[in-house]
Amino acid sequence: AVVSTQSTGGCLTAERDVQEGADILMVKPGQFYLDVVRRVKDAHPDHLLAVYQVSGEYVMVRNYAESSGKYEQVVIESVCSLKRAGADIIISYFTPELLEMMSKCNGVLSL
Repeated sequence: AVVSTQSTGGCLTAERDVQEGADILMVKPGQFYLDVVRRVKDAHPDHLLAVYQVSGEYVMVRNYAESSGKYEQVVIESVCSLKRAGADIIISYFTPELLEMMSKCNGVLSL
């Protein structure tokens, strides 16, 4: 079930999806809707919550990360913010790079 990113609409959509038997709820796009992610997770703590960092968010974060000189830190922070907001599952175009970063540090990413 995909949750609308309009704040109240998203919460109502999530509620309907739960009533219809959804196993996983999803918020997309996620990066600019951390408040919606938190509201949905707070309202449905027993459901898995997936957050999709869509392609536009990926491009924006990637461009900033490359220009900042702190590429890994910016990428990790963009994903960690989704987790802090309540995501159980994160879908991101950064996944291959994050896995490579994790392999370099025994599976533990830190800022």
